[in-house]
Amino acid sequence: MTDSFADLFLEAMRYEHWLRFYFLEDAEDEPMQASPEREMSVESLDALLVVPAEFAERSHAEEPALAEILDAMQGQKISMEHSRDIIFDWLGEKTGIRPGTDAFEAELNALAGDADFRRRLDCFHGWVQELANNELDLNGNALPPGAPKDEAVPSFAEWNKAFLFWFSMQKPLNALG
Repeated sequence: MTDSFADLFLEAMRYEHWLRFYFLEDAEDEPMQASPEREMSVESLDALLVVPAEFAERSHAEEPALAEILDAMQGQKISMEHSRDIIFDWLGEKTGIRPGTDAFEAELNALAGDADFRRRLDCFHGWVQELANNELDLNGNALPPGAPKDEAVPSFAEWNKAFLFWFSMQKPLNALG
């Protein structure tokens, strides 16, 4: 794991997204990813993060520092604000720059103006959306409409590696001129 504020932030955010992508359940205990139509039709969901023991154990072994995020979210109702607070608290612990301080705000403001950071963040969100829409597999292959959805749950390391490989293949568009 790298030490820069931006890299730590992005890795924590990717990890938190992996947790929500595969382990988010609604109050009826049905994985939300299994039914995007139902997810979109419900205005207010009580979503819980429920990571099965085998995945939690593997994550603790493979990425113990990031697994602290899992521990803070496990069994909890999930909201964007709650997830943000957990990531910010984790980031504060790892960098020594506490959320709510001027130094933390300065780091966030610097990230907001950093084109490379924004590109990495935007590409990640695009990649996750393509996975969620079943337009792309973890090997970076485009899927035809109606392709069967892969129900396998990769480890975070596998998921993150798939994103980093896909991202390495993306080339920014050069301005025409």
